[in-house]
Order: sequence, then C-alpha cells, then structure tokens
Amino acid sequence: MIRKPSFSLFRVCCAILPALLVMLSGCSKPKQQDIQIFFDNDVHCSTQLYPAIATLRDSALKETPHVSVISAGDFVQGGAVGTLSRGEYVTEIMNQVPYNIVTLGNHEFDYGMTQLKHLVSGLTAQVLACNFSAPNGRLFFPGYTVLTYGELKVGFIGALTPTTFTSSTPTNFTDSTGRVIYDFHATDTRELIQNAADEARQKGADYVIVIGHLGDDSPIAASVNVLKETRGIDAFIDGHAHHVLNMRLPNADGDSILLVSTGAQGVRIGQLTLGKNGRIAVRFHETDSIPASPRVMATIESIQQKIEEETSRPVGYNPHTLPDRDANGERLVRNSETALAQFAVDALREILATDVAVLHGGTLRSKLPQGDLTMGNLIEVFPFNNRAARVEMTGQQLLDAMEVGVVDYPKESGDFMIGSGLRYIINPNIPSSVELDEQELFVRVGETRRIVLMETYDSGSKTWKAIDPNKTYTVGGLDYTLLKCGVSGAFRYAKPIACPDLKDTEILARYIARLGDTIPADMYPQEIVHKRFAVKK
Repeated sequence: MIRKPSFSLFRVCCAILPALLVMLSGCSKPKQQDIQIFFDNDVHCSTQLYPAIATLRDSALKETPHVSVISAGDFVQGGAVGTLSRGEYVTEIMNQVPYNIVTLGNHEFDYGMTQLKHLVSGLTAQVLACNFSAPNGRLFFPGYTVLTYGELKVGFIGALTPTTFTSSTPTNFTDSTGRVIYDFHATDTRELIQNAADEARQKGADYVIVIGHLGDDSPIAASVNVLKETRGIDAFIDGHAHHVLNMRLPNADGDSILLVSTGAQGVRIGQLTLGKNGRIAVRFHETDSIPASPRVMATIESIQQKIEEETSRPVGYNPHTLPDRDANGERLVRNSETALAQFAVDALREILATDVAVLHGGTLRSKLPQGDLTMGNLIEVFPFNNRAARVEMTGQQLLDAMEVGVVDYPKESGDFMIGSGLRYIINPNIPSSVELDEQELFVRVGETRRIVLMETYDSGSKTWKAIDPNKTYTVGGLDYTLLKCGVSGAFRYAKPIACPDLKDTEILARYIARLGDTIPADMYPQEIVHKRFAVKK
C-alpha cells in the first residue's frame, strides 16, 4: 500500500519548487564572456589587412559570440583598388569580413558626396559620425549606437576630423554659389562627443568607446584634448595622424582612459578586450603574421583580376628611384624639394602647355620606383583621381598663392608647393601674415611675406626673370589645387580657362612618352642640381 503525502508536506513542496527551479536555471545560465573588438584605421587601400582581420574575427567567434569589427576611417582611398573603382572595390572587400561599425575619415569624401552616399548604402557596417551635419542642420549619420553583448551593453560614438573641409575637397561641401552647406563642427566637436556619451550611458551602456578619426596632433579637436576634456568614455580608438598609440591619459574626472591607434597602411590590427569586471585591455597583431581568410582572399583575387589590365599597362622606364621619403621613412615632399615633385609638376606644365605649373606635396603619395613602370606605379603616386586644370592669374595672385604654401615651413604641410617654370626663395624667420577665413580658406596676405624672391622662366630668352605682379600668367595643375579650393583655397581667385580632360595619371604617362619612354636620369637626379625652392640663410 502506497502512502500519500500529507497535505502539509505537499504545501511545503509547492513552496520550495519555484525557488529550486530558479536555482537550477541560474546554474545553467551561461557566464558573461569578454567582448572582443578588432579595429583598424587609415588602411588606405592596403587590402592585405582584410583577410587577416577576418581570420581574427572568425577565430574569436569560435570562443565567444561577443565579437565586433570596426574601422576608424580612411579606407577607400590610397591605392589602385580604390582609385579605379572610386572606393567600391574596398567596400565590397570590407563586407566580406564583415565590419560592424565604421566612422569616416576625411578621404572617404574625396570622390564627392554623391559617391559617398553610394558607398555607404552598400556597406553592411553602420556608419557613425556625431559631428557631421547635413544642409538641413541634422546629423548626416547617427552619432552613436548601443550594442548588446550578453549582459553588457557598449556604446560606440563616431567622430571625424573637423579639418575634413580642407583636407578633402572643399567644393564637395559647398553649393553652386560657393556657400558652405555641410558642417563639421570645428568649435563644438568635444561637446557633441560628450552629449553622445551621456546619451549612451542613459540608454544603459556599460562601456562607451569613441571611434574617432581626429588625430592626436590635429590643430582642431585633437583626440588627446577631447579625451582630457570629457567624461564617461572608457576608451578612444583614433585615426588620421597615422601614429601608433597605446597610452592612458586622464579625463576630466582624472580617470585613466585608453587612447589607441594602429598606425597606417594596414600593418597592424588592434584588439580591444572588454571584461565584465570593467577591465579593458588592448593588444596589436602584426598583419603579415596572421593567416589569410580564404573567404576574403577569394573576393580580393576576383577584384585584382578586374584591375590588372589597367594597372599592368606599361608606361615607360625609370633609371633610378624618385623617392617621396628619406632613408628613415620621413616624408620629403611636404617641406622640401624632390626629384619626384619636379618630375610630376614638369609633366603638368609640359602636357597642359602653360607658362608655369604648380603641385602641392599632399598630392604625392608614393615613390616612383626604378625599372619598368606601369600605370599601377603612376596610380600609387597620384591615387586621388584628380583631373587636369588650367587657370589665368596675375603675378601678384601667384605670389599670394605660393605664400600660402610656406605658412608652416619648416613643419610638414600638404600645402607646400613646387613649381615648374617657377622658382622661389623664402626667409622662414619672417612671420607669416596669411589670413584665412572661418573655413580655413585663403583671404589675403598681410604686411609681411616669407617669399623674398620669385622668378619665372622665359622660354624665349631661356633666362629666369623676376615675376611681374601685373602680368597675366597661365598656370597648370590639378583640379583639386586650382579649382576645388585645395591648398587652403590659395587659387580661389584665379580664372579657370579651357583645359583638356585628362586624369592626373594619364598626364604622367603622356609626359614619359614625350620623354622617349624613359625618364632622363640627368633631368631628375636624386640629388637635385637645379633648385626651384631655396631657403635664405
């Protein structure tokens, strides 16, 4: 005979059972795992990074579902894979990784706003930018997002450099009348980042990470200054300056905050680890030490086949390297004269048939190697898809424009210019009096001038003559420089004139052909003989 439990025992079991079930369910609940965030910045079309970062992502996903991949900008410009497709090939590769979040670098805007919208619409990643406003005054992209990883929430804030207006193409941000209609918030970027951090915290973010393309040495809204003047941010992933950063700085509350950056050209991949206990750690991976993802490599190889025909086209021979950097890897083209700059600016003057030509150092992005040259080599030198331009301007206007290029000398400046049919001497001890407007565009030169002598070459008499302030000269160059307010708008007052429709790389190719398919070593020796820029001693 089976004895039934008493009513009182039955009631006790009923009372205990729910608590027991809660305990059992708690025992089976998975433990919160660390969050793994892989990041890059300033890859500039160095596609070898993408198979490596995909491998790291895929490997981490085998251990935890809490994985994201992010970029701090400047990914669609800097090489043939970006130039020939205006960025589309790069975003196609990034989608294969895939990326979760990106912020934009200044060079994402180089192909124009219409193309930027097209590129962004094709990205699987979410684009964040808390300090870029559309003509209607609203943010063009969301400023931040909050993602959930198990029990934890992470707020991500995107911020791009306010110098984008002048470090990309200024006319991309103006209407047909020249009025600036987009806003990069040069004066209130810090406040916008702080507001985004506060809102992310209000939405429950346990961590707040800034994905910035600001630069730690930027003259406006440098990341080191933003970090020191804000609170509620746990880590700052930065780009733009091409520096390798792994440091901690005090924020507005005195808390030690991580500031990191991977350098440039896809050499390194960053890994940020966020723990449940508040621990934040970072490590860098050397890209070339990581096996390539077959998935991403398949996409890259398919794209390489598409561009091979164009980039492999032979264009001539170069007897010795024309460098853009010195033996230590320091850039030469932004504060000194180089054979590379002489060659490129001579090509502009010769092919465009102008009195003089000008070229600024920020345009030159690679050396011209020794040996057989291909169109791919020329694209590496000129990766921006610029086109030929010609203008007319007086000698006085030309003097003023060239003065803009030496404002920061001897510091590096992309505005630094070398001429063809034009040479000049400066005295850097004279303070610059160049005046810029609120958009950092040239207005006028004041009472003092650093250029103490400028001469133009008279092809008739084959002599150099002091520039005539009242004479009108034809000036050849690139549309970014002469027509689109590059070089801080130094040529904004020049008069555009008819010009053949040529790409920058095609100008170089035609010049090499005109030289007999070989660049003469005596015309462009590595040690410059006939100087076009000198410093008064």
